[in-house]
Amino acid sequence: MKIIYLTDIHDGLHGLKRILQTTEADLYLFSGDIIYKAFFSFDRIIDFCGVQEELYYLLTERKDDSTPFDFTTHAIRFPEKYSTAIVEKSQKYRDLYKLAAKTMKEKYEIIEKLIIKYAKSPVYCLPGNYDLDLQYTELYQREVHRKSFDFGNLKVSGYGGAPIWTSGIPEKLTVVFHEYTKNGKNYSEPEDFFREELPDICWIHNPAYGYFDNIPGVGKCGSQGIRRYLDDESPSLVVSGHVHEDQGIKKTRNTVFINPSNFGAVDSLHGFQEGGYFAEIIMDGKNVVQSNLCQLRGDDWFPLIEVDCTEKNLKLISQNPISAVSSEDYIRGN
Repeated sequence: MKIIYLTDIHDGLHGLKRILQTTEADLYLFSGDIIYKAFFSFDRIIDFCGVQEELYYLLTERKDDSTPFDFTTHAIRFPEKYSTAIVEKSQKYRDLYKLAAKTMKEKYEIIEKLIIKYAKSPVYCLPGNYDLDLQYTELYQREVHRKSFDFGNLKVSGYGGAPIWTSGIPEKLTVVFHEYTKNGKNYSEPEDFFREELPDICWIHNPAYGYFDNIPGVGKCGSQGIRRYLDDESPSLVVSGHVHEDQGIKKTRNTVFINPSNFGAVDSLHGFQEGGYFAEIIMDGKNVVQSNLCQLRGDDWFPLIEVDCTEKNLKLISQNPISAVSSEDYIRGN
């Protein structure tokens, strides 16, 4: 069985179309961040980010832990309790918020139409921190956040989102990553979810701590709860994303971990990341036997690094000379 896995798609709708048109697979997994921008207009993006960030700053000053959405709702409902400037800012925020949600839903609708028209095999989707909760979009029937599905003899379980606030996204409609530490104790909904489901394929946007979660200049950002689960259990496959800079494949015990890096191009603090990357994953029963790092360039895609996953230690099968990624960097130690 062949799985094609894409993560951090970032509005790469043309690329999605080409993948569906030109690849063959038994199953497609489209992972967050599916959307990157909440508006088609750059000026609107600036306006919304600006007023959203101003409101977060205001709430921090007031030591108010409510969201901008909840705060502005109250300000508009009870204008006599707030200054004219705050009421006007609240109304501007809510107007842009509605437009952002509408625009993002239109983008998901386009993706659903692409899937219906071009997909020859089942497609499932997992939201990231740039996404709305997909149950409110046209992709609702494909959504796998806090859900599982059976595919052949495999059980696939997904948990989306990330423990980070994402500027420019309507925060009230996003997926919440329920993991926090209180009184020295770490609570993790994703850990509880995976322990209950015990999947063969663990599908996450935010990585587990220590597995492809290293952000340059920041350090590890992965989930402690998911790491605890993976220390106790050995699913066949763990696919993640979110951290574009920590691209690779690794095998620990019987589990293969893969982060192919971003599919959609993106500007980041670390420079422009062209993307186009995705993974082909070949399974025999419940075992990962091979995984290929691939890249879409223009309208064509190419295998870059082919990896044999059958033994205890991963082995390089071949590397395409056009690859900007070296096999030494991509294939991690065991």
